[in-house]
Amino acid sequence: MNKLHPLSFIIAALWFSTAAIFVPQLPWLTLAFLLCAIFRGLLTGFNFRLWWKQVRKMIPLFLAILVIQLLFTKKGELLWGKSWYAIYSVGLHRGIAVNLRLLILFFSAQILLRLTYEDFDIAFNTLHLPEEFAFMIFYTIHIIPSAGEHIQHSLQLVKFRGINLRKLPLKSQLTIYRYISLSVLADVLSRSEIQAIALDLRGFRSTRKHTHLLQNNFSLYDFMLYLSIIIITLVYLFSILA
Repeated sequence: MNKLHPLSFIIAALWFSTAAIFVPQLPWLTLAFLLCAIFRGLLTGFNFRLWWKQVRKMIPLFLAILVIQLLFTKKGELLWGKSWYAIYSVGLHRGIAVNLRLLILFFSAQILLRLTYEDFDIAFNTLHLPEEFAFMIFYTIHIIPSAGEHIQHSLQLVKFRGINLRKLPLKSQLTIYRYISLSVLADVLSRSEIQAIALDLRGFRSTRKHTHLLQNNFSLYDFMLYLSIIIITLVYLFSILA
């Protein structure tokens, strides 16, 4: 999978994300999730222990979504219970569908996070798009995980100092989170300044024609991926229009 053109990774991630947002049928959502998981596995390896470690933090969110859908959606066939705690088929369907959408979006983001700025530059240069698009999309995709890692590191340092946030008064908790937020903001601004200087040194937005040290051509794997996307999309469209 590493032989794919960088543009192919972006197209695959966009295709999976589009399916997660616009496909309402649960069987097709399940297929999209399986294909996305297989694609990520072929790209990074089927390290299920790492996958579980990443997804485990999202389990409370998944359970909350499922419970809300089960309790407040009173449509379809009655599966269990009665009165206010009755569980209907539509509520179960929607709860599972929303969780699958979140997983597909999460795995799609993981695919994009593997790409470097040079990969985005090569992909957008292939489409003859301005270099600004590559920079903005790359920076937007990577700024959130970077800020999250900084927050986790700051909270870990607070624990090492023997401070239990849960036992502190609300005012003290807000003060600590304010300091952490300011630290994250300062780190983001510092990284942005360094990135801007690096881009200027590389002739970013120069009027001259740019050359690229790293070249990446399309291969048979890219055309197989595009063909698979087209076939699956056409089959889906025919199934909903038939």
